[in-house]
Amino acid sequence: MPRTSYSHFDGNENGAVYWVLLVGIIISITLMATQGRDARLRQSVQVQSDAMVSPLASLVSQPIRATEEFFYSLSDRQRAFEENKALRAELKDLREKIVGYDVIENKMQRYEQILGVKTRTEVPLRKLVARAVSDVKGPFVRAILLNVGQKDGVQVGQAVMTADGLVGHVILVGSGSSRILRLDDLNSRIPVMSERSQAVAVLAGDNTDFPKLLFIDVGMDWQAGDLIMTSGDDGRLPRGLVVGKVVETSAGDLRAELTGLAKPLDWVWVALFSPIETPVAVDSPSVELDENGAEPPATPLEQQQSLPSSSQVPATETTTSEGQTP
Repeated sequence: MPRTSYSHFDGNENGAVYWVLLVGIIISITLMATQGRDARLRQSVQVQSDAMVSPLASLVSQPIRATEEFFYSLSDRQRAFEENKALRAELKDLREKIVGYDVIENKMQRYEQILGVKTRTEVPLRKLVARAVSDVKGPFVRAILLNVGQKDGVQVGQAVMTADGLVGHVILVGSGSSRILRLDDLNSRIPVMSERSQAVAVLAGDNTDFPKLLFIDVGMDWQAGDLIMTSGDDGRLPRGLVVGKVVETSAGDLRAELTGLAKPLDWVWVALFSPIETPVAVDSPSVELDENGAEPPATPLEQQQSLPSSSQVPATETTTSEGQTP
């Protein structure tokens, strides 16, 4: 009976397979035997395998990353296109408004020429930037200390603001520093008005975050949400400075939400506004008395000035002997 290729291991092909299987079994037995006793060998094998797999993973991930970047670029281009489209529409709208503003400005200039008046805003254009170096806040006083003073042009009564609104006004000025009374202080009282209805009131601080609106007449139109601005009725603060907005409490009282004090104070500016001066009475010219305490006689020039003019002398009627007027 002849021998087949499966019954012997002397052939070249079957012999090679035998030796490969034998070597694999030996390596497996060796790894199994050393797995629990030598952790360094296992770690070394793992490191070597990671080193071999890492370049291959990086090479495979490059097409994936390129595809992701391509789709991201398409999304960015689409978003940029939409933003560009919106900006073009906004630019067109702004151009139309600028044309309308130019027409209104020309009308105002024409009206000023006809009426012979010049309109101007009371909001001060000169501003002095200052640093709020100290914020004194307690149960009885709420004040701010600034690092600018008289040498910088600061005067008592000038307004102190932030980009959000009015903060307070100057109450004490030194050479290089000044103290500011906040709007929410108990001693603060300023005249304000509603931008919508021009109704006036007095903003009274009470050491809370929402000062009161006092002296509101029944006929005045105040509503929640109205923008509060300075009215300038006291002659100390300029007219038109933003203070806050009106809020209504559960009890029906109207209070002010101060926009200038809604954030922590750091940098502020002082409005270099000169308030209206208090009028001073003009003294009448004094008259010197003689030794007897009587006024001296008037000089001829003073007598002539004191005589009534011909237009002021009343006309008199002359009568004849018969009692009849000619």
